[in-house]
Amino acid sequence: MTIDLLKSNIRRMKEIIREAYIFSIHLEDIEYFETKKGFVIENEEKRLLRDAISSSMVQLKILNDSIPKLIKTLGFYKRIGTADIKPVMKSEKLIQVKYNPIDREKRESISLVISDKDKKEFLENLSKSNLSINQLKKKYSIEKNLPEFVRPTGYAKISNFLFKNKANQLLAEGYFYNLNKNLRKINYTSVVGTYVSMIFFTVFISFFASILLVVILMFFNIGITLPFITSLPEDTDMILRFVKIFWIILAIPLGAGFLMYFYPSSEAKSLGKRIEQELPFVTIHMSAIATSGVDPLGFFKIILKNEEYLYTNTELKKLINLVNFHGKDLVSALRETARTSPSQKLKELFEGLATTITSGGSLKNFLEKRADNLLFDYKIERERYTKTSETFMDIYISVVIAAPMILLMLFVIMGSTGTLGNFIGLPVNVLGLLIVLAIALLNIGFLVILRLKQPVM
Repeated sequence: MTIDLLKSNIRRMKEIIREAYIFSIHLEDIEYFETKKGFVIENEEKRLLRDAISSSMVQLKILNDSIPKLIKTLGFYKRIGTADIKPVMKSEKLIQVKYNPIDREKRESISLVISDKDKKEFLENLSKSNLSINQLKKKYSIEKNLPEFVRPTGYAKISNFLFKNKANQLLAEGYFYNLNKNLRKINYTSVVGTYVSMIFFTVFISFFASILLVVILMFFNIGITLPFITSLPEDTDMILRFVKIFWIILAIPLGAGFLMYFYPSSEAKSLGKRIEQELPFVTIHMSAIATSGVDPLGFFKIILKNEEYLYTNTELKKLINLVNFHGKDLVSALRETARTSPSQKLKELFEGLATTITSGGSLKNFLEKRADNLLFDYKIERERYTKTSETFMDIYISVVIAAPMILLMLFVIMGSTGTLGNFIGLPVNVLGLLIVLAIALLNIGFLVILRLKQPVM
């Protein structure tokens, strides 16, 4: 039991050091931007950071002092010659302290061993640091903006159980590097090993599903010759039936595997386009904030409170979390977020901000110029879409409106002369129905194409 308590003390000391390091980084950034850049920083924020660091250091010292005393109590045998050992004073008696962690998701209470004389001071500083940390968390993040922990689904668990070792082996050999990058770009909640296991499991299921489909098609005497389904003659040999449909066994699993493999890449491109539609307005917003003298981290906090930038805010959350919860400085966080951004323009913006902060340049001037460039690109894209829509409109009028009218007039004339039946071999009412169906399909096709070409905003 004593060894467990020693481990608990050391574990808590590591957590205190990590928290103090993160708060020290924040405090250094604030002081840097105040003294070097002239930004306006809240004094309350600095006070909370200093209180949290001071209280954490007191707790760390008390826990550190308890370690030698706790080690003396360890032993696997009873010592002899106890006359030479000085008795431990009553004031130095070790006691066990239990308290609930500040993180409510952790159900287990924390149990530590400290000196009896340090108990009061430890609890006072623990309460003070918890209060400061709670207030800092309210300042640094909004709960609805923080990413929620997503538990793995049953499908992912089964996939890991069956194919985790194989997936990890392939990853260790350097495979699926691009897949990993694309998964990070779309903020996929699971690690790449789990996703690769899910690909293997999907191919595995699809393989047996395709075998079942082939058996059913052979049983019902149906053949599939691309792109039509045909009914085979009754006297067709079973081997010949299998030859006509065996390709399904390979096509369905490979198709499912390729779809899952290329889905993150396709989704990353789509997400990048959506971010680039929002980016001109985000940059203009940041440029306006920069004129008020707010520190750079404050840019992103203010933008996050605006719910209009749905896709860009996802990337800003990653940036804020790297600074607030991983202890990275703003420049490192900007560069790391840029590496995993699905948008090339957002990547350039973050890298430009990091370079400007490092070189001591004017963020206001940089953001104004970047906003002008992005807004110009946005207008060009809008004009290109307008011209594309005009071209499609001309094609639509020619194909969907003018051509059917000319055909109907031609069919009416041919029908009145009695030559329509000999020319096509179909009654007039059937031809009319086919033309109506063709027009409906053409309309749907044009709507789909315009939807794919349409910008997000």
